Amino acid sequence: MKIHIDLSTYKTIELKKNVAFTLAEVLITLAIVGIIAAMTIPTLMTHLTHKKLESQLKKTYSELNIAARNFYAHEDMSVHDADIMLNKDMDKTNTFYFSDELLNKFMSYYKGFQRQTVANDSWVTFDNKNKINQKNLDGTNITSYPCDRSAVATDLVGRNYALDDTSAYGNTDFGPKICVDINGIDKPNRLGYDRFVFVFTEDAVVPYTGDSWNEVNENQTDEKEIAKNCSYSNSPNTPAFSCAYFALQDKSPSGNGSYWKNFLK
Repeated sequence: MKIHIDLSTYKTIELKKNVAFTLAEVLITLAIVGIIAAMTIPTLMTHLTHKKLESQLKKTYSELNIAARNFYAHEDMSVHDADIMLNKDMDKTNTFYFSDELLNKFMSYYKGFQRQTVANDSWVTFDNKNKINQKNLDGTNITSYPCDRSAVATDLVGRNYALDDTSAYGNTDFGPKICVDINGIDKPNRLGYDRFVFVFTEDAVVPYTGDSWNEVNENQTDEKEIAKNCSYSNSPNTPAFSCAYFALQDKSPSGNGSYWKNFLK
């Protein structure tokens, strides 16, 4: 005699178990993926931001030197010499000489520019107008500006430029300093990240590595000394003004690793 056994019930139970187990696996996998994403995406975004800033800095530096060379070719003098010429009759006891005329002359060697603040104004006024808080390397707000003796000029791609005191104050073969925000008013507006300081020489523009942020001193060559002015432990009122030197070489001021990958936080 044949006995018919209905196994459909058992199959249904087994199927339910398999479906339940698969769903649990999916949920666990999704949770793991979510945790990994939460850990890696911010790091990836920071890396991409730093790569973009590095590219913008290199382009800015190249174009500064192109403009300086074109200036020399057409004016038959360097930007530094033009600075001395424009201020040859200055009263050196007057500490309020502005560099607007030189800035306008230099920026005319860009394809186009617009002056953002009135003559004898400064980057401080520009930032206040645009509700920008300049930040030091460590991210704290800082009101010390390495270039505060000219109006702000903006080029066609939105980068901002300003000059410091005329180099006619001292008998030097360099100066004045020029500061650039390589991505304009976009954040972070932070020294060592998108705001950098350079200085004119007799025939070029180079990163400023002097030992004073509010004057123009001869560039130092000792990297340990230069690194002191590109540090997260700078005093609250001292801007990190020598970072362009390390950023352009992609070298950490600590001497270990990359500026953009390892040094910047």
